[in-house]
Amino acid sequence: MEADWNARLRQLDTLQREHERQREADRTLLDEPARRRIMALASDFPRVWNDEHTSAVERKRMLGLLIEDVTLIVGQQVDVHVRWRGGHTQSLAVERPQPMSRVRKTRPEVVSLIDELLETSTDRQIAARLNELDHRNWRGEHFTMKKVILIRQTYALKSRFDRLRERGMLTGEQLARQLNVSTTTIHQLGRQGVLKRHLYGNNCRCLYEPPGDVKLIKGAGSRYGGRPPRLIPAQQTEQGAL
Repeated sequence: MEADWNARLRQLDTLQREHERQREADRTLLDEPARRRIMALASDFPRVWNDEHTSAVERKRMLGLLIEDVTLIVGQQVDVHVRWRGGHTQSLAVERPQPMSRVRKTRPEVVSLIDELLETSTDRQIAARLNELDHRNWRGEHFTMKKVILIRQTYALKSRFDRLRERGMLTGEQLARQLNVSTTTIHQLGRQGVLKRHLYGNNCRCLYEPPGDVKLIKGAGSRYGGRPPRLIPAQQTEQGAL
């Protein structure tokens, strides 16, 4: 019994000496220059983190050097329990994030304004008007033609083309058949103002107001001035239109 007790005392003494030796070794590992370097790194962390050239992947790696693990408990709010590399733990509570379907939702007043502007404007013109009124999308970005198209499709708003067609506007092909001319001539007459056109896309995408029962009188040129093309009632003769 006494021999066993003495052996245990010797083992305890050995462990105490090893503990003191390890403490002394740890002190040498963190001498004053090392401590200064660590403090410098700590002060550099916010600068590197906030640098615009630091990528998301690099920020993730930086967090991995500091954090051992994170536990999330989701309820009315989100409880976050962080275990740092050095053994320290920290807990905090944050509000639950809104679902992306709500975050990405366009404000109702913007959707209503787009619906109203579609009566008179193209998607590109609507984007410019929204930016003039200082409206922004859910990300805080300026509107573009593509963003307006996406909103129009998401909220099932009728396109400008469909609205014009419902008002009886004709395509260039339809009007060309009616006036017995080519579609190229129709587009030229639209640009010249002889035919009234309504844009629904870029400068080449348009529909035309029905001219009624008319006849196209082609223009004629001469050394002393020309005569532009014009529309006259179908019952009127060309001689009577001169």
